[in-house]
Amino acid sequence: MVMNRKLLFIWIILLYSHATPGQVNRYLVFFTDKENSDFSISEPEKFLSQRAIDRRNRFQIPVTLEDLPVNSLYVNELSNLGIDVFHKSRWFNAVLVQMDSETVPLVESLPAVKRVEFVAPGERLIKMESFQDDSAINEESDRKKLITNALQNNMIGVDRMHQDGFTGKDILIGIFDAGFSGVNQSIYFEHLFEQERILASRDFIRNSGNVFQYDDHGTGVLSTISGYEAFEYEGIAYDAEIILCVTEDVPTEYIIEEYNWLFAAEYADSLGVDIINTSLGYNIFDDISMNYRYENLDGNTAVITQATDIAASKGILCVVSVGNEGNNTWQKLVAPADADSALAVGAVNSNLVYIPFSSTGPTADGRIKPDVVALGQGTKIVQYDGELSTGSGTSFASPLIAGLAAGLWEAYPELNNMELIDLIRRGSSQYFQPDTLLGYGIPDYGRIQSFITALDERSLSSEFKIYPNPVDNKKLFVEIKGESRSDKISIDILDLNGKMVFELYTGSLNASDKLELDLTSVRKGVYILNITNGEFTGNAKIIIP
Repeated sequence: MVMNRKLLFIWIILLYSHATPGQVNRYLVFFTDKENSDFSISEPEKFLSQRAIDRRNRFQIPVTLEDLPVNSLYVNELSNLGIDVFHKSRWFNAVLVQMDSETVPLVESLPAVKRVEFVAPGERLIKMESFQDDSAINEESDRKKLITNALQNNMIGVDRMHQDGFTGKDILIGIFDAGFSGVNQSIYFEHLFEQERILASRDFIRNSGNVFQYDDHGTGVLSTISGYEAFEYEGIAYDAEIILCVTEDVPTEYIIEEYNWLFAAEYADSLGVDIINTSLGYNIFDDISMNYRYENLDGNTAVITQATDIAASKGILCVVSVGNEGNNTWQKLVAPADADSALAVGAVNSNLVYIPFSSTGPTADGRIKPDVVALGQGTKIVQYDGELSTGSGTSFASPLIAGLAAGLWEAYPELNNMELIDLIRRGSSQYFQPDTLLGYGIPDYGRIQSFITALDERSLSSEFKIYPNPVDNKKLFVEIKGESRSDKISIDILDLNGKMVFELYTGSLNASDKLELDLTSVRKGVYILNITNGEFTGNAKIIIP
């Protein structure tokens, strides 16, 4: 009995050790409002990039009060108290600070402060950035002549996607992970630097300015999407543009890492990111008071789940790993895979069979998860030393699907993020019989493309026939179908930014009449063809190779 009391006393001391007077810890300070802000939703260009604004306009997503930056006057109040302020959250109206635990009551008493939340013990963030450029590239003389990662790509139809010319061009992908060591020294990522495809990067765990450190988990994840070495290794979306963010602090596990993800998502959103891949997940922490229970995996509770749904509401496609808890006591999915707006990815082996370590569904509120699966055992990746290796886990299945989504979005830019998720599910192997192990199954580019094409054909088939597509020799034909008509027809072609590159107006046409469109002046790429004929309006994607 005495021994039990001693253990209990020690446990209580450990649990509340973060509250030691005088210790500097990390906290989230939440503010009450955004009144008297320096910014206005009518002038989003002052706090969002043009690319981010274009994404909102493209999908008719309004800029709201939620998008406004934190009030600078409130931040200054903290700085004037000698408190170091680091990252800011527009969506949660909060800031991350490091401060002495004895200062917390003073901050809580400020009129503009709603609450203060302890998120991690000790100091971790550094005030001044000290980024070191280690971008020297190591050359390799002996290069293999075989696509070593063909299995994982071909399993989801990427061989056909690449044959169709879709490699993620003009798609911006944010990768949030534990570190990207060796990326700036590997031949497999050389093209990212030569072609300036890494548009931005940020270290949220220490604020160091250098993401090419800490861990190579993110290196492996990135390689499945962006790695490239001719005739040897092809990432699924190797032509995509990239943002790299370090949010996972490997040595410890505290809820601050979920807030790091929030900061990274807002940062990526402001830069106009299209897709976020997250091969991270949370349920158990070093401080047990932060732990989640299974009933918390309801799509609304976890911080990172809430942040994921907000990111999705801004038009971002969030692809996340479902977790590797299948063989553990927990077994179920981890946050943010429970987010209803996320595409959660589980793992299968090379025989297309469920791997027992892959976390299972459903969510606590009964929704099917994972959504889909991809190769998660023996996945070919690049490691920190620049060598090819294999990795296992839903961590490496998730970016395969993110890369597939990038290629599909390049091919069908008129889709929004939720439509794309729906189509990926529909184009999966067990869409009509989903379960809690594989979800809707293994997606396939060809199956998804056929489904989308069928939708396009239904929308225009009663009125027009458009061919050939992809366009051949810069000539596109539009054939009139149905009965004779006298309506005037308007045809225009828009690029992906909505700029008109071709237009044509015709007089009356009869059945079987055919229009020849000369597209010599239009550069190669993916475009949207709009046709208006009386009360009928239709559109379709066309490709000019």
